[in-house]
Amino acid sequence: MFEERFIASRICNSIFGVLLWINTPYQFSKKINGSGGFYTFNSQGANPTFGLIIGYMMGFSYFMVITNAILFTTGVFIPGTISYFLGINIGTYTWIPMMTAFIVILAIIAYLGIKPSLAYSFIASVIEIALLVITSVVIIVALGSKNTLAPFTPAPADGFAAVAVGMVLAIFSMSGSSAVVTLGEEAEQPRKNIKKALLISFLITGVVFVLTSYALTVGWGVSKMSTFFQSSVPGLIVADKYIGLPFTILLFVFIINSLFAGSLAPLNTSSRMIFSMSRDGLGPSIFSKVHPKYKTPYIAIITMAGVAYFVSLVAGILIGPYYGFLYLVTASSAALFIGHILSNFGLGATYKKLKEFKILTHAVIPGAATIILAVAMYYSFVPPAYPVDYAIITAVVFIIISAVLIIIYAKKHPEQIKNAGMTDLEVQSEIYKKE
Repeated sequence: MFEERFIASRICNSIFGVLLWINTPYQFSKKINGSGGFYTFNSQGANPTFGLIIGYMMGFSYFMVITNAILFTTGVFIPGTISYFLGINIGTYTWIPMMTAFIVILAIIAYLGIKPSLAYSFIASVIEIALLVITSVVIIVALGSKNTLAPFTPAPADGFAAVAVGMVLAIFSMSGSSAVVTLGEEAEQPRKNIKKALLISFLITGVVFVLTSYALTVGWGVSKMSTFFQSSVPGLIVADKYIGLPFTILLFVFIINSLFAGSLAPLNTSSRMIFSMSRDGLGPSIFSKVHPKYKTPYIAIITMAGVAYFVSLVAGILIGPYYGFLYLVTASSAALFIGHILSNFGLGATYKKLKEFKILTHAVIPGAATIILAVAMYYSFVPPAYPVDYAIITAVVFIIISAVLIIIYAKKHPEQIKNAGMTDLEVQSEIYKKE
């Protein structure tokens, strides 16, 4: 589709895009926090109907992250690794029992509470980051004089469309830092710590992404990068070449661990968003139930996990794990980007309402982020290609239908719609009283 000659440069461009991107949740979290995240931000900041639309949009996106992550891990990554290193085809449908075990363990950890989930995710992330840094440094040192600045060349190899595709994928990969905003109810001193978490997670992710992408580019060979994505496990192939099989096996284990943690985060996020909306009376009431012992929205967690498994299963069976993954990840990214773009407008409206509006942080930066996202999305999705076109249609149809239904509901129940995000604010008020 395009030559990946300048992957490191695209990562750098994407870091700039994400830096602008996280300004919106960062600015929102100064004033508003809660389990609803972007739903609460926009409902209580800009407009209840507007916020509810974004809530369902972002909930859809986070939900689809679960589906594409579990399908990629069990249907693409694990079979691809076994096939390359052992020469064994594990079978067409072996991914199904693996995915079943994967989602069950995910649901159990999420069910047991946010602290075990975060502790597991933190430990897994620290170990993975350490392994990636070690791998990258070893590759760079081994290459010696063969290191080059070519991967950082800003000139695109195949026009701006190729750069846009790379930016969208990289931005989507680094966008997880904004999911922390849904932990406003469980975090201590949320107005202080949520902002810190946003910045710290972004900085760590950005540095590791640049280092790793550069090492993989020069390790694979700058002139050979057109073949990089023809492999399902290019990173492990490069690691095996420079570090050896034992370390590569260790890296494989922790990549699986990381993918698991990366599936757990959106499960926590999406379940808390639907919990928050239901608690406000704007979603099925059963999702507002909290476990008496673990204090988790356990019904929402179990439901999200079950439906995610079903969607992944259907996608994998109908079009295969690889194309199923592409379909699901594209639908997720489309909804996520549209939700962030709308939230950029919601940020300005919020601070105007508070009479604290600042041109730079509430208009210029959100506007720049919107332009970058819009241009990148356009060049990524035009011309459409299978299964991207169907994924975009799915996301847009969901957004339109949910928006129409919410607007109709708001007109029929104007008093009820005012509750959007209200419970989150009440909970936050109690938290601040105790501090």
